[in-house]
Amino acid sequence: MFDTFSAIARPQGIKVALPALASPWQSLAYQALDSLLREFFNGFEQTKHVMPFPRQKFQVEEDWQRGDVFQRALILDTFLDFNFYLSQQLQDVIAAEVQYLVSTRRNRGIGGWAYFPNLPELPPDADDLAQIMQVLLRAGYAEVLAPFIEVPLQVLLNDQANEDAWESWIIPKQMSNEEQVLQQEWVDKAWGTGSDVEVVANLVYALQLYDASRFQTEINRGLAFLYNNHQGRFCWKSTWYHGDYYGTYVSLRAICAASGSKTVVEAAIQFLEENRNRDGSWSIQEQGSSPLQTALALLALAIAKQYLGQRLSADWLEPSLQYLQAHYTPQQGWPASPFIQMPMGRPYGFVHTILSYESASITNNYIAKTCHFIHQHHLL
Repeated sequence: MFDTFSAIARPQGIKVALPALASPWQSLAYQALDSLLREFFNGFEQTKHVMPFPRQKFQVEEDWQRGDVFQRALILDTFLDFNFYLSQQLQDVIAAEVQYLVSTRRNRGIGGWAYFPNLPELPPDADDLAQIMQVLLRAGYAEVLAPFIEVPLQVLLNDQANEDAWESWIIPKQMSNEEQVLQQEWVDKAWGTGSDVEVVANLVYALQLYDASRFQTEINRGLAFLYNNHQGRFCWKSTWYHGDYYGTYVSLRAICAASGSKTVVEAAIQFLEENRNRDGSWSIQEQGSSPLQTALALLALAIAKQYLGQRLSADWLEPSLQYLQAHYTPQQGWPASPFIQMPMGRPYGFVHTILSYESASITNNYIAKTCHFIHQHHLL
């Protein structure tokens, strides 16, 4: 049995009418969406990543920096998933989030977006750019906002190419101001260099959405990097994210969107299926099962299977459904779980500390996205 609620009542008199629920996966999807909408109306207070950057060391006005640009772009992507099926009822929410993301753009230098917008030492980066490109394109703002995208994108593709793919930080080769010099110094001594597999995957997917014909050379370069940089049996491990499944999800999404190697996709499916726990969950190594990792693994699997013209059966999915149902609470939806990691000491080849970010909003986001995708593409 599954819930039969027909609407999500929101503060300020806003009500989102839901279609008749047709599967328990759809019920979970709307429960998670409810948590995301509550967080939207609370100003995303539980979504922000807050870290100390003392004024004695950094050129900041406050000792604590707050970032939610990337997280809110992820959540906006999920709102966009649901909006079509809810007859555009989330359009005002989507418009407000687009406006917020545009407002966080760097207004100096090459523009772009940085994870902590007000930290001068942190450059704009390819991951934020790719994620914001995706949601602006999906929301229908491509033509209006193309100038905001084009400058940092061209700097990234032309100035940050390396032997593998592209650097994650977007800094012009010909640095034109003191802030860019400062950013390069901090890349060299703190943030680290090199191509990050999950960032390249996110960028490849964004380029596919933006203009696949124009960027075909770059897309092929990114796909070749992904084919050559899986670990073990086609698991893509991230630099900046905990666990095996975020990197695997974004890599498979990019490969499938670009009509990439089916042999690689088949091998990744085998990896995902073999690593499911008996209770239907997936785990972070040495930390036990996790609703977030379960959602990411299921989403990767669902995208890969759809690409190959296959379906996940309700019977095979049942243990995972029961696992997710058992970990839901009305107060927060699903619990926070380690998501973003920041490896300290990376430029010196010795990571001495891993700083982490987690939020229930991120878990709810991926459960909403995953359950909605499974219902729409594997059960209908």
